[in-house]
Amino acid sequence: MNRTRIVMAGQEPDAEPTYLILDELGSVVGRGILPVQEASALTPMRNVLVIPGAEVLVRWLQVKAASEPQARAAALALLEDQLTSPVGAHLALGPVEADGQRLVAVLASSRMQALLDNAALHGIAPDLVIPDCLALPAPAEATDGAPGLVMAAFGGLTAVRGQRLALTAEPDLVTAVIGERPAEVLAGPALERALADMAANPAVNLLQGPFDPNRREPLGVRDLRRPALLVLALLVSPLILWGAQAGADHVRARQAEDRAMAKITALAPEGTVITDPAMQAQAQLDAVNLASGGGASGLAAQLFAAIEPMDQVQVESLIVMPDGTARAALSHAAYSDGEGLAQALQAAGLAVRVEGSREEAGRVISDVILGAR
Repeated sequence: MNRTRIVMAGQEPDAEPTYLILDELGSVVGRGILPVQEASALTPMRNVLVIPGAEVLVRWLQVKAASEPQARAAALALLEDQLTSPVGAHLALGPVEADGQRLVAVLASSRMQALLDNAALHGIAPDLVIPDCLALPAPAEATDGAPGLVMAAFGGLTAVRGQRLALTAEPDLVTAVIGERPAEVLAGPALERALADMAANPAVNLLQGPFDPNRREPLGVRDLRRPALLVLALLVSPLILWGAQAGADHVRARQAEDRAMAKITALAPEGTVITDPAMQAQAQLDAVNLASGGGASGLAAQLFAAIEPMDQVQVESLIVMPDGTARAALSHAAYSDGEGLAQALQAAGLAVRVEGSREEAGRVISDVILGAR
């Protein structure tokens, strides 16, 4: 599959996407408009989806974390003040640059899903998704040392790429932002050449996290035996106290409580005063779980590990909720598979609640809540 299809999503939801087909040398060998069609109607090749950059916030940040899921979470926290609502936001990261900065691109998860759904309606399952402003090349410095800009028109909007600058907006707004800075305007063959270069070496791919079709993250959970024993002791201790009516039972219950308190004290940071054992033990367990890649990323990792052996099961979407649960849409062959799927997830250690099932395009989609109590 040496050819590449670059699909330009329309600025309006109902606009038909246009496309370019590049050969193995990056030359344009075809172009046109994509009608609504089945994927089987298209010649298989690598698909690059260029989406409207006006919907994507692009920044460069110093992000340090032990894993990519944690890096995305850290970057989202750094951008919290610049987002209308961090809840429901999808964030993708570019590679680490020489000075430690990373390109960060954010858009609403619902909008990302809508763009992918619209592409699928036209027979496209993209291998790469990138905003139009990042599809332009980053300019070299001008001869006078002033930072240059590269610009191009996409629909009625103008995309701008500079040194660590990328945005798409109305032409008047772009003029107000860039002022009198020198700019190279790409159009026609020059723009097509830039798109071909981007397809070969993209600055970022938005297909990350829950939108990565090939996502396989190891659980990486550290040894949690001590916290598990502590929680067990806290659960058993109240039962012993409630049943300790006789003197001998009361003594044994007190000893068990003392042992649990000692374990909590040993796990807590030095100097911590134990006032609420259950709450403080849970806080310690949460901290260990987060440090070991748990939380939302742990739920996702467990889900993908559980369905990996199931050839007919696919994750259509995965949304992390503010309460720590995750909502997933799982695609499988038949309604009869739903019960077995839920049992398999539970056997993998996931708390699962099936909300309902529906049929789409010959497949059954089951909506489940992971981590529900």
